[in-house]
Amino acid sequence: MKRKISILVISVLLMFGVSGCSDWLDLRPNSQIILDEFWQSEQDVESVLSTCYRALTEDAVVYRMIVWGELRSDNMVPGSGFPFERRDMDRILQGDILSTNAYANWGAFYSVINYCNTLIHYAPDVVNRDDNFTQGDLNRVLAEARAIRAVSYFYLVRAFKEVPWVEEPSIDDTKDYTQAKNTERFLIDKIIGDLLEARKYARTDYGRVEYNKGRITLNAVNAILADVYLWDEQYQNSVDACDQVLADKNLKLVNSDFYYTRVFYNGNSTESIFELQFSENVQKNNPVFELYGSSGLISGEVSFPATLAYNPEETDLTKNTGTYSPFNFKVSTTVIESVNDFRAKDSYNLSTSATGKYYIFKYAGMNRVETAVGGDPKSTYRYRVTTPNWILYRLSDIMLMKAEALVQLEGEQNNKNAIELVNNTYLRSNLSDSLRIVNYQSKNDLEMLVMRERQRELLFEGKRWFDLVRMARREKSTSMLNQFVESKATGTTNSLGAPVLDAMYMPISRSELEANKKLEQNPYYAETGSSSER
Repeated sequence: MKRKISILVISVLLMFGVSGCSDWLDLRPNSQIILDEFWQSEQDVESVLSTCYRALTEDAVVYRMIVWGELRSDNMVPGSGFPFERRDMDRILQGDILSTNAYANWGAFYSVINYCNTLIHYAPDVVNRDDNFTQGDLNRVLAEARAIRAVSYFYLVRAFKEVPWVEEPSIDDTKDYTQAKNTERFLIDKIIGDLLEARKYARTDYGRVEYNKGRITLNAVNAILADVYLWDEQYQNSVDACDQVLADKNLKLVNSDFYYTRVFYNGNSTESIFELQFSENVQKNNPVFELYGSSGLISGEVSFPATLAYNPEETDLTKNTGTYSPFNFKVSTTVIESVNDFRAKDSYNLSTSATGKYYIFKYAGMNRVETAVGGDPKSTYRYRVTTPNWILYRLSDIMLMKAEALVQLEGEQNNKNAIELVNNTYLRSNLSDSLRIVNYQSKNDLEMLVMRERQRELLFEGKRWFDLVRMARREKSTSMLNQFVESKATGTTNSLGAPVLDAMYMPISRSELEANKKLEQNPYYAETGSSSER
């Protein structure tokens, strides 16, 4: 009897958005595949690989990248208002996180993982069935699948801390796939193992820009690995992985004059390492359109907190009175960071219609034109009608990850190198200023400098909450994390941060707990109870 793939719904990957007779565009398998008739040729393998990438661009995945990595942080507050179907995001912003919240569901990432597991399991058989599919081809495909699986699990670890590690593909409805959670130590070791194996065979060049930026390359593997090592406090290993990326002279920071347009509007820039590819005709980036905005509705559903905002174009200083801002940050009575930092202008835009609302411009915008009005700079914002890519890693992120790791390694030379790396990104956006080590004498001073620069550089890119959690894990305390997050508070009586370390992670969805009796709720939520128990 022929077995059918019950969960692996193979879709066509058109995500690279190019025309012509590309093999990626011509693969059109059915949604239900007869297993005995599939896995016969290189085309079958490439088809499933394309689905692994395509799954990363699904709305449910990108929404979670933003919700888990950015929404909980100090970078976001409600914008123009959430529609009813987005009420669970609003609850998270209000500090009311329950196991019934839709974003406590991890299914979208496990779908990506299952596609990768299926490919890793079956692709080796094709080497013996198709002479055109060589061992070298297999090694490259498996490297891509392992790296995609690794980054998917890394999101789950950062969001939930402990989750089930599943390697066997789910292809048979009769098999029991329920599994208990694995420890974070086990998961991190498995993720690193996948990435080290992928690093052996990952390609450096696919011959096309959109593939070099949109598919797993050696640089992408090392970028993910550097991030995992940093999370795991393996600081020298993180530095070494960053150095592997920084050694590629083809990667270059985009010049300040073209920074916004090339990096966030056009995409696939010279500083991009791995970004999810979207296109108008195949897969639009709906999460960014809806949450951040576009030409159709410039007031996205989330915005930047007025309490953190600084407007370099505002000449009336009494209007720049936020409780804290990474921009115009006073280091001492004589040293102020980012007074004229154009990332403040490129990242958010003060609404002319909604009082005190700072709309997100990064990703939502097309370009910003600055002119002198009465001797003062004034910006005109134009919003995009095309769909944006979503960047997972770019060169400035790597520079700042290395800087963070060097500060933790300590030592005079490491500190000097860290300041130099921070200046690489800082001076691109602050053309008449620089950061000097004499102004940052302690380890804590340098830590906070790197944190501020990561916030300025990577604003709204799905990084900030994970940065704060990483800091709290090092300190073994949520005190500083809470100070940052509570700075955006606008009337809620709930804690917006995390009362204890376990509260930094999401609860496991109640539906998952009911379906899999081997799962145990994350400790903080098991103690505080679910929505029905409060």
